[in-house]
Amino acid sequence: MLARLFAGERLREFLLLDLIKHDVAENNREWFARCQLNHTSAFPLALYDLARTAIVALISFSFLPVWATGLTVLAGALLTLAQFGFDRRLKAGKTSYRQLARYFAPLATLRALWWSGAILPGLALAPPEILMPLVLCATLTIPFDALALIAFPRVGIFAVTLQSAAVAAPLIRIGTPAALISAVVLLFTLVFVHWALFNLNYMFATRRLRTKILREANETVGLLLNQYDEDGSDWLVECDSKGRILHPSERFCNAANCTASELEGRYLSDLFLPCPEVDELIQTAFSGQVLRNYVVPLEIKGSRAWWSLNARPTYDREGKLSGWRGFIADITKARVAEDKVTYMAHYDILTNLPNRSLFNTTLQRTFARREEHEVVAVLYVDLDHFKAVNDTHGHALGDKVLAEAARRIEAAVPARNMVARLGGDEFAVLLEDIPGQEEAMAVAEAIVAAMDEPLEIAGQHLPIGASVGVALAPDNGRDGGEVLRAADLALYDAKSKGRRGASLFDPAMQEQAQFRRDLELDLRAAITRGEMQLHYQPLMDVQSGEIAGYEALLRWNHTTHGMIEPGIFIPIAEETGQIVQIGAWVLREAVMEAATWPDHLFVSVNLSPAQIKDEGLLNTIIGALASAGLAPNRLELEITETLLMQDSEENLAILHKIRSLGVNISLDDFGTGYSSLNYLRSFPFDKIKIDRCFVSDIMEREDNEAIVQAVVGLANKLNMRTTAEGVENEEQFARLRDNGCQQVQGFLFSHAKPANQLEHYRGEETGDSAGEADSSPIAKDTSTPREDPAKPGRRKAG
Repeated sequence: MLARLFAGERLREFLLLDLIKHDVAENNREWFARCQLNHTSAFPLALYDLARTAIVALISFSFLPVWATGLTVLAGALLTLAQFGFDRRLKAGKTSYRQLARYFAPLATLRALWWSGAILPGLALAPPEILMPLVLCATLTIPFDALALIAFPRVGIFAVTLQSAAVAAPLIRIGTPAALISAVVLLFTLVFVHWALFNLNYMFATRRLRTKILREANETVGLLLNQYDEDGSDWLVECDSKGRILHPSERFCNAANCTASELEGRYLSDLFLPCPEVDELIQTAFSGQVLRNYVVPLEIKGSRAWWSLNARPTYDREGKLSGWRGFIADITKARVAEDKVTYMAHYDILTNLPNRSLFNTTLQRTFARREEHEVVAVLYVDLDHFKAVNDTHGHALGDKVLAEAARRIEAAVPARNMVARLGGDEFAVLLEDIPGQEEAMAVAEAIVAAMDEPLEIAGQHLPIGASVGVALAPDNGRDGGEVLRAADLALYDAKSKGRRGASLFDPAMQEQAQFRRDLELDLRAAITRGEMQLHYQPLMDVQSGEIAGYEALLRWNHTTHGMIEPGIFIPIAEETGQIVQIGAWVLREAVMEAATWPDHLFVSVNLSPAQIKDEGLLNTIIGALASAGLAPNRLELEITETLLMQDSEENLAILHKIRSLGVNISLDDFGTGYSSLNYLRSFPFDKIKIDRCFVSDIMEREDNEAIVQAVVGLANKLNMRTTAEGVENEEQFARLRDNGCQQVQGFLFSHAKPANQLEHYRGEETGDSAGEADSSPIAKDTSTPREDPAKPGRRKAG
């Protein structure tokens, strides 16, 4: 089986059959048939048959009977008429070419059979003296028939083979050496004609098929290019060897806002704005290189635009540069978007100042090129009370505050120095090559002074100040990062001193910062090590003189540093998020301790804003009450106005849920915030605590007493109790009692003490000093009023 298959393949290869096997797609078969017929019709087969019939009739008349000659003439005439009829149908074009091709093959086969049949008897009966001339004439007709049938190779080789056999047979019958040699030559001629016919057919078919594919591809490309030029966002461009525009398309004209006559012959480079990119484009083009994505600017209708140019040089037959062809894309929108992204990556959109990224980069470059004698200053600026304003009035007004603050800071800084917004309400200033620290401090004081004036935005006067930390190189650092950190520490110092001021970095600040970092790490384990303690300060009932309850105040007895004031560690806990864990511990411990007191005593615990945002607060309160078995009405939770200013709707919802448990809610430090009265409308507090700032001067200032009277009267109208903080002497206590205050708290009655030192006594015993509760969310005492170094508002620690 394999042997037969192999033999068949060798036979196909020997007969060159694969040369005439053409892969013509079904949709191209009609076209290919037309090519075959057009090629064949180029040979005048009808006239050839007519001439051949006449010659055969003249020659055969001398040695053949009349009837044989007549039959030859009749058959030749019929074939000629058939060929004429076929040619007319082909020219008429009414019949499909595939049908005509199927008709032509039998016609050509019939012609081959007839002429072979005419040649064989004619040569066999011819007189010897004219035989060889007739053989020569018959042999010469073989190549012509082969050439005429190149498009139909199978029919052609069939016709040639028959005619060769018709000529060779009489020669072999004669048997003379000359006749046999002629027969052999004829055989070799047949082999050559077969080889030539099949190879010519292969060239004929492949050339036309390739031409067809190439033409279709060119048509497709042309169609796409036309559509691309008319409808696409890009357009074609063509220039001569000097760079002058040729044949500008309508799309090109519209994009350039010019007419075709204005663009024709104009130098392409004249459309662009002078810049290094255009110079590079021209240089690259005339060096013979391919232009790839060259972006150049131009101005159209008074607006800046950007085009991207891609082109290849073209050459003439002599190899000389003849011009360029390519396309241009309008990338204005993409370039604007890219520039916007780049701007946003380096500038603050709200203030249009450089952002932290650009500031840090500029800072690094400044220090990289700084000479040894040059002084560079970094100012770290933070807005005072911005968070309270932002929470109270909303982010839209807060954004306007930031924009105005940026304008004022930038105006206070000398020109050619960088002012950047680092994020939030933090700004930074880079002063290059200044004489010394005096000049840096002068700029810092100018910023503070510029921000001292209240901002008037949307009809509201907003008291926004600024604190500034100043650090210099090389005194406070050798690189930008060190100096920026030093300025940050100086800013912390400025805020701890009461804000609205400027501080110059001192090496001692670094030690304080390290101490603060150590405390932050120790604070994480303070509860587990048992270092946290609760002290309790009594709240006295004014009318009965008895203790009504206690406020739980947190103390940290550090194993190394001893007792640490709440004003130091509470801000750290709030900033690091540990306040939630510490607050939950305080709540559980205070409730557990209160459960051991007489039933008429309550415990007051402070809540921080972070605790209110904790999703587990409600469960913590319920769990603490249930675990200790304490009645909910014996627990009082104190919140500050700051808490209500932050996401007030969500916080109020949580407070309502807590109050629904039966827990009392108290508003601490009333009157020190921005919208105290508004908060009294938004939530039914059980108690208002009058801040110590109104109590301390109640004997000296009539306005303080008037405020206390107003608060007490307001609370009575709203069915709320009042507690006055910071009662330090009998005169203050008497005045508060006369004004109707219901509860008082302070060192006049007792310090905050551990639970095992509490004495539940009637009011006849008094302490040796007066105190108040700390307004911090957890720890409160009034021995030493302290300003919270971390955020606006007062924090009192004791």
